[in-house]
Amino acid sequence: MSRQIQGFTLIELVLVLLITAILGTYAIIKIPSGSINISAQADQISADIRHTQSLAINRGQRYRINFNSDRYWISNIDGTTLYTHPASANSTIFLDSGISLSSSHTFLVFDGQGKPYTNALTPGTALAADAVITLTVASENRTVRISPETGRVIKP
Repeated sequence: MSRQIQGFTLIELVLVLLITAILGTYAIIKIPSGSINISAQADQISADIRHTQSLAINRGQRYRINFNSDRYWISNIDGTTLYTHPASANSTIFLDSGISLSSSHTFLVFDGQGKPYTNALTPGTALAADAVITLTVASENRTVRISPETGRVIKP
């Protein structure tokens, strides 16, 4: 009885690896990395706005979130004492490379009831219309809105 050994030839293995490499390269090129980064950044800034509001409610004092074109940070009412972010242990959160931030306000203040204000005065000027924060990378935008009165954060 002759026994036949079955298996793959070296040529078949090389062809399978080559096809896998070509498909993998094509998939990596087609992934919209900017969309993923900007969406994640919009999620993070939304969560940090909610966190600032929660700090104000839980501690019964005013906190503010400050915006710049490439970063934002949480501070006390007058902006002199920075709050350390619990996730990063940094006081300033820098946006991912290539993402820029524009905001309808340079900062927002939340009082002990979570109501948003546009200045650091007490009682302050309450937010009259949605505050709009726009994140931009290349030609893509993500918008985060903060509602007046309730401070509800909306990220469409």
